[in-house]
Amino acid sequence: MNVDIYGNLFAAFILLFISAACAPFVAIKRKLLSWLNAVFVSLASIIVLYTSYQIIFEAPPQASRLINFGLFSIYFLVDGLSAFFLSVIAFMSIVSALYSIKYMEHYKDYSLTSYYVNYPLFVLGMMGIVTVDDLSLGFTISWQLMTIASFFLIRFEKNDVKVKKGANKYLVLMELAWLFIVIVPFLIPNVSFGDSLHSITFNLAKTSQGWVYAVFGLLLLGFGFKAGIFPFGQLWLPDAHSVAPSPISAMLSGVMIKTGVYGILRSFFWMVPHGDGVHVDWTFWGMLLASFGVATLFIGTVQSMKQNDAKRLLAYSSIGQIGYIVFAIGAGIFIFNSTNGAVKFFGAVAVIGAVYHVLNHAIFKGLLFLSSGSILYATGTKDLNKLGGLLKFMPVSALFAGIASLAISGVPPFSGFASKWTIISTAVLAGKAYLFLAIFGIIALFTSAITLSCYVKFFGMAFTSTGSEWDVKKSIHEVSIGMLFPKFLLAVLCLVQGLFPIMYYKLIIAMFEKSKGSVLEVAVMETGKTIREVTFGVQVWSPGIESVPSAIAVPIVVLLLIAVAVAFGYAVKSSGKTSERTVPAWLGGYHDLHNVTRYKNRSMFAAFKNALRWTGGNVEE
Repeated sequence: MNVDIYGNLFAAFILLFISAACAPFVAIKRKLLSWLNAVFVSLASIIVLYTSYQIIFEAPPQASRLINFGLFSIYFLVDGLSAFFLSVIAFMSIVSALYSIKYMEHYKDYSLTSYYVNYPLFVLGMMGIVTVDDLSLGFTISWQLMTIASFFLIRFEKNDVKVKKGANKYLVLMELAWLFIVIVPFLIPNVSFGDSLHSITFNLAKTSQGWVYAVFGLLLLGFGFKAGIFPFGQLWLPDAHSVAPSPISAMLSGVMIKTGVYGILRSFFWMVPHGDGVHVDWTFWGMLLASFGVATLFIGTVQSMKQNDAKRLLAYSSIGQIGYIVFAIGAGIFIFNSTNGAVKFFGAVAVIGAVYHVLNHAIFKGLLFLSSGSILYATGTKDLNKLGGLLKFMPVSALFAGIASLAISGVPPFSGFASKWTIISTAVLAGKAYLFLAIFGIIALFTSAITLSCYVKFFGMAFTSTGSEWDVKKSIHEVSIGMLFPKFLLAVLCLVQGLFPIMYYKLIIAMFEKSKGSVLEVAVMETGKTIREVTFGVQVWSPGIESVPSAIAVPIVVLLLIAVAVAFGYAVKSSGKTSERTVPAWLGGYHDLHNVTRYKNRSMFAAFKNALRWTGGNVEE
């Protein structure tokens, strides 16, 4: 089947632009405005999803194409990597647009025109970032569209000084990140404004060693700011993501910061200079990225645990989860550029795990931010010290929030386990040859336990425990089906991606097969195999089910162990012929439970948080 890839892409872009242009003309009809945005964004995203499927599974590998716009021309490249990120952007855009229809109703004191003008432009900018094939003209247009539109979305509640401060800081730092990146073409001789990445890479090979390191250093700095890598993410991400409307928070954390990951992948895997006078020490860059990744995942997660504001907890947690992705990318670069051929194939597996975590994080973090939005919508607060007991009022939202919390914590059989298992086990196995990778893998594993503590706190302080009956001065009830349905879609995916990761591994492998010219492809070719053969040749088999690869076997084994444990517990309980009786809860010596004597969020893990004050992100009570 012949598919007009670029025609479809620009049709989607036009629909998004039409949505933005129409918004001011229907501004007084708030419900119509919301539905108009949802319909146009959904149509554009469906076109993108269909086209992305064709690129990854049907169409031949794509080459860069120069497209003329009259006064100027821009290079575009929609290969497998672009298609994958386009799919993530498109799907989450639909979910957030649907959620916005009902959620934005509670902003009765604000006009929705700005929101619905900038929402499709924000999506358009992100789609542009992952499809333009330069670091100058097309990149600048896309980056500015994404940044300025998201700036206005973040500062939607512009009457709040804290909101304006967070948005302003975001804008300044994102423009600084843009500056780091667009400087790059000007450092390379014979590169003109608007040249493709291929031309930049070709000329980069003719420069001196020092300039090559400067180029990659600037690219890492710029895209690292966008991705939220430590210490750059702490400068802007919590302040911006926590004050934006919740559907936008879901897009910022679930999708937008992944454009930084895309930039890192595209830079360090495709912009590889080849020349007699240039030798890039990729093991250095791999170790550097892995080190930044481990620092990011550990510090971001610990800082998340310290937060009282539910959305700030989720924002810091996004920094931590990006750390897993960057760690895996760095480990992959280091491994398949190392001299030890015996472990070289683990590099491919690490990178595939990183890309899978990009998808998983988009889904479960999107669900978590939408869940926090439902809490804010129903209670009017996001302070975990004031929440508690919402399970009885919002049981469906609690179920979805629980699934997302288990997924991000890496609890099997939910989605986060599959990608984290791939990343951590690969690092530990490759650690037989390179000890630092094993140490990094152990730190990542320990950090998963801290993540679990964060979400025990998030879920426990919001949905169980007590508190809202005293601190929330409004009638609490479950949110409407319009806000539940988008969360239902994401919750289902958290389960599917955890139970059937093999499908997504195959998708990611196909994605790399349709993205020609990467370092990964060259490294795998040195083994004499294909990416698919290498990846499925690295399996950790489980006793008794040798015919089943670990991607399926490990979740099955864990589920069986849980089932056996539950059955054993039930048998022990039944054997004693015990009976249940209801008695008042022991309150540690207090006679009655009330707002003063209840256990609050600030007390959870207090000793551990105090021991890790040096990591920053501390909240003064």
